[in-house]
Amino acid sequence: MKALGNLNLRHGLVRLASAMVVLVCAVTLVLPLSLRPSLLPHGLTVDAIVFYGVTAGAYGLLPFVRRGDVVMVAMWLVLAVGVAPCFLGQELSAPRMFADMAGVLAAAGPVYIARFRQVAQGDVRPHRRREAEASERLPDFEPVTERRVVEA
Repeated sequence: MKALGNLNLRHGLVRLASAMVVLVCAVTLVLPLSLRPSLLPHGLTVDAIVFYGVTAGAYGLLPFVRRGDVVMVAMWLVLAVGVAPCFLGQELSAPRMFADMAGVLAAAGPVYIARFRQVAQGDVRPHRRREAEASERLPDFEPVTERRVVEA
């Protein structure tokens, strides 16, 4: 029983660390655009590292969310951060957006490579997860083959 408690504590600490990474990177992302260049070195590497941290932290913080959903939300975040300067009268920066995308892909790449290795080793489920969950929730119904008319 003690080993189970240590395991839960360890998972909690991993989630806490992932949450802290996401929080630090999110604060870095939403700093006012006028303060960001003065506080952080202006470079594409910082943008890539920030989005890498957000995406990797999201994978650690949300272990039961599908891996494609994490990447999709991260890419939407890239789009939102890339378009945000337009609302302040500034121009879009294509190099910064590509650096942001590179950070997301650098974090997501190993996850997809690991899944590819699992499939190559034969570690596949007989049913897709969503189909299996749906079949557990819904009872089996027989289709109606004839229509009955009830006379009053």
